[in-house]
Amino acid sequence: MRMARLLKAFGYFLLVLAWAALASAQEDPEPSRDPAVFKAQLRQAAQLCKRTMQDIQALSPDDTGPVDPRLRSRARQTYVTLRAAWWGMGLAKQRETSYKDPMLDLAYKRIDQALPLARFPVDYTDLVRSEYISRSVQGLSTAIKLINQALVIRP
Repeated sequence: MRMARLLKAFGYFLLVLAWAALASAQEDPEPSRDPAVFKAQLRQAAQLCKRTMQDIQALSPDDTGPVDPRLRSRARQTYVTLRAAWWGMGLAKQRETSYKDPMLDLAYKRIDQALPLARFPVDYTDLVRSEYISRSVQGLSTAIKLINQALVIRP
């Protein structure tokens, strides 16, 4: 009887560990200094920004309830993808030794400016809904422009 309970508890423990490993494996994209990788991440971040902005615009400004966790999760994924591209660009800049690529520096600066704008919808969900919508949409719109500029600078 005791052994059955112990085995059952151990089985639940293994299930929780497997679930945690699966959840962490699906989370954050890996930064890479490979231009093809960080460009793909920038394209993906631009698409996620646009979708997140549309979802935020669809919110009711009169609603007083908390922001939908799925929307917050998408906003976080947008930020995390952009951060991975930014980090990868930083790694690429560090790798340059004899020749500094000025275009990479310009693109990096654009993403550096976009990063806090993409972070806002993740961190400030407790603001008054109308202010959250206004500031998030404005920030994400500017972030999309900056990301697209970086993609044009670094084709």
